[in-house]
Amino acid sequence: MYDLSMNSISININKYSKLNLLIFLNFFFITFAFNALAIDRNIPKTNEEWDRAWASLNWKDGPSVVNYNQANSKINISSNFKILEDKDAHQLLYWFNGVDFDYVDVYAMGEKGEQYMFFYTDSGYVKTDDWTDVDPNKFLKEVKENYKSSNETRKKNGQATVLDVTWKKKPYLDGIYNSVYYALNVTWSDNTSTVEGSAIILGKEGYTTGKYVAGDNGYQEQMLLNLSKIHKFNATKEYKDWKSGDKVAAAGIGALLATTLGVKALKPGIIAAGLLLLKKFWFIIFLPFILLGKLFTGSSKKKNK
Repeated sequence: MYDLSMNSISININKYSKLNLLIFLNFFFITFAFNALAIDRNIPKTNEEWDRAWASLNWKDGPSVVNYNQANSKINISSNFKILEDKDAHQLLYWFNGVDFDYVDVYAMGEKGEQYMFFYTDSGYVKTDDWTDVDPNKFLKEVKENYKSSNETRKKNGQATVLDVTWKKKPYLDGIYNSVYYALNVTWSDNTSTVEGSAIILGKEGYTTGKYVAGDNGYQEQMLLNLSKIHKFNATKEYKDWKSGDKVAAAGIGALLATTLGVKALKPGIIAAGLLLLKKFWFIIFLPFILLGKLFTGSSKKKNK
């Protein structure tokens, strides 16, 4: 435990300048925050290690309404799902992929291994007038090139690598739900294939990215479309609530889609400056569905004993 009492931190303000005091406090709290958020970098290998790792996480059972405070929204997770938030979600996804997923805020896993993930970006109001510039075929070509960099990390961790990526559902703009949907079919080196679907759900002050990942045989398009239905922005925070004078995002929905996929801007010179952080996103996610099914079933049996 850290003792923050004035007796334990005996700092003579007359001896140290206010600047030095500020530097000390910043260093102290940054170190404290880092230690609090640190995750276990040891990836489980055996079934026993996975059992212990699984049990160490703070799982919640559905049905549940998650108050997603970062996005000023709520997520309605149905029964037969288990839920992780924040650090626990980061930890599980790191164990699966060997790379950091510290941007994922809410994670839910179904009994068949299907996954939901949500993360929010405070970009401002995203306009849709550049949608006609979207070229799915050009985007896919760049996606295929970009996954090679993630393969190097996966190889080092002894994990499956990406062999090919194709469109399962080309990007589609839904004007009713103010969302963009798309899905990628990913073929892996372990002879499995997965479908990773995404929904970019627009709000008044930013957008929530929802992901739906399933095995190729278990993919249901309705589950993808449901992302914008189970996630609801709070009153006054919906896309329709924007008014003149409110913050506007640095780029439109077309450029946002491009950066979400990790590809270049729509046109030369058009760079979504506020969206460059998306470069760190690992948009292709490996999930061991057979293992997940066993862990889910095993934990449910233990709980019911």
